[in-house]
Amino acid sequence: MVVILRLRLKRVRSCEGEPEGRGVLRQYMADWVVPEFRTQPVNRGDALRAEMESPIDSQIAAWWLTQASWMVRFQNGPLVLIDPWWRDLFAGDRWGKLLGEFPLEPEEHPEPDLILCTHWHDDHICPESIPRLATHFPSVKFVVPNRSIDILTGWGISKDRIIPMMGSDSATVEGIEIHAIPAAHEELDINEDGAWYLGYVLKFDDSTVLHMGDSRPYPGWHSAFEMASDHYDLIFACINGNDNLRHDEAVDLAMVLKPKLIVPMHYGMDPGNTVDPQIFVDEISDRFPTQAYSIPEVGGRILID
Repeated sequence: MVVILRLRLKRVRSCEGEPEGRGVLRQYMADWVVPEFRTQPVNRGDALRAEMESPIDSQIAAWWLTQASWMVRFQNGPLVLIDPWWRDLFAGDRWGKLLGEFPLEPEEHPEPDLILCTHWHDDHICPESIPRLATHFPSVKFVVPNRSIDILTGWGISKDRIIPMMGSDSATVEGIEIHAIPAAHEELDINEDGAWYLGYVLKFDDSTVLHMGDSRPYPGWHSAFEMASDHYDLIFACINGNDNLRHDEAVDLAMVLKPKLIVPMHYGMDPGNTVDPQIFVDEISDRFPTQAYSIPEVGGRILID
C-alpha cells in the first residue's frame, strides 16, 4: 500500500462496522448518559418529506439531517442524499448519548435520485440507515469509495447499484457530474484501490455544491477543489476539529474558494465530538466578513438563489 500522507490525528470514538485490518481502532467512550434534553428538529416527518418533494424556485435547496447528512435538491433537477445517518435513540445502547433527534427515519425520506457516502465510518456509511434505504428504495444507486464496496454488498446491496469512486476521478450519474476528492480523515490513505475517504463536488447545470466529507487539510487539498470547479455555490464544511477540519480551517477553505454560501456541519450530536458553531461565526466575521454563511438547523431548509 502506498500511503501519500499520514497525519497525526486524535481518535475520539470508534465506529461500528469498522473493516478488519484497519489497524488502530477508535476508542469507545467508556461511559455515556442519556441527555436530559435533546435538540429538536425544526421540521420533521411527513411535513419535512413533503417540503423536500416539492419543486423549488431557487437554484439549490438543502436540508440538514444532522452531522454530515444532507438532502440537496437542484432546481429542475435531482434530489441527492449525502451521508444518511440514523440511530434508535431509545434502544438502550451507547447511541442514547446523542444530543439531538433525527428529523427522518430511513423510510420517511422522499425517494432520492442518488445516495452518496463519503467514507466507512458509521455516521456516513450507516449500518442502520443504508440497508433500510436500499430496501425501501430498491432502484436507488449508491456512490461510495471503491474500498467500501464490500460493506454495502455485505448488507445485501447488489454491485450493480453501487458506483465506486477512487478519488481524483469523476462520473456523471442522474445528470449530476460528480468529482471525487481524496480526504484525509484519520489519514490520507490512497492505494491502488483508491482513497479510503472522499469528498464530493457535485455539478448540475450551472450549480456547484461541495460536500468535503471528513478531512483535515493536506498539501494540494485546496487546489484539488480549485481544479474541480471554477466556482462554488454551496460548501458544507466540518468545523469539529479532532481528526477533522477546525472552524478556522473552514474559514481558510472559504477564503480560497469564495463560495456563494458556506455552511458548517459535523457538530451538535456526539457529546465527545462537538463544538459551538459560534466559534465559526466569530472567526469568519473577523477574518472574512464579506463571506455569506448560514448556521443550519436540523430539519431546516437553506436556499441558494
